[in-house]
Amino acid sequence: MTSDQRIYDTIVQGIMEQRLPPGLRLPEVRLSAIFGVSRERIRRILLRLSEANYVDLTPNEGARVYRPTPATVHEMFGARRLIESQTVREACARWTPQVDQDLRALLAREHHAELRGERATAIRLSGEFHLRLAEVAGNQVLLRFLRELTAQSSLALALYGRAAPPTCENHDHDRLLDELAAGQAEEAVRLMERHLREIEARLDLSAPVQQRVDLEAALSLTPAAT
Repeated sequence: MTSDQRIYDTIVQGIMEQRLPPGLRLPEVRLSAIFGVSRERIRRILLRLSEANYVDLTPNEGARVYRPTPATVHEMFGARRLIESQTVREACARWTPQVDQDLRALLAREHHAELRGERATAIRLSGEFHLRLAEVAGNQVLLRFLRELTAQSSLALALYGRAAPPTCENHDHDRLLDELAAGQAEEAVRLMERHLREIEARLDLSAPVQQRVDLEAALSLTPAAT
């Protein structure tokens, strides 16, 4: 039987990879059938997702994937700039050749996924890059906040992207690693802040994108669902 944590992770991964778009209904009955568990367990998992702001729970309507408003998007990216500026500074102080090697290997996987047209994988790896930097910094409080904000940012990109929801620019990540490897913390901070501002600038907050998604198909693409 699928564990509660695996179901939780499966749904979060679907959100991170933009396969579960903002506003998508998450009916207890369908999720119970997809994962082969009771509705009570699904209800408990949806409550956890709601507490982490991945899902909105509305009385008499049920659960939907969180749908950020334009005002929330501005706040979200403002918070990310504050948090990731600090995580970059702290990561620079803890930089090692092994950390550099590991993160460049992650970027190589992201490049490869984009070249092969594996969009969902590229999106996930792009978000993972930002989280791995926070892990290197070692600040668990900031990392916890950033996990939530990264998922919400993915939803904002899916909802307000002018065309196909964009991922991060790979050359930005490459340049950021170069500055961190050189010990240039403040230049790395400047690059991160600019990087996040450019992502936000690519959004059209006046024209949300409406998507129709088959819930079973979207969740079946996630390895954790097997």
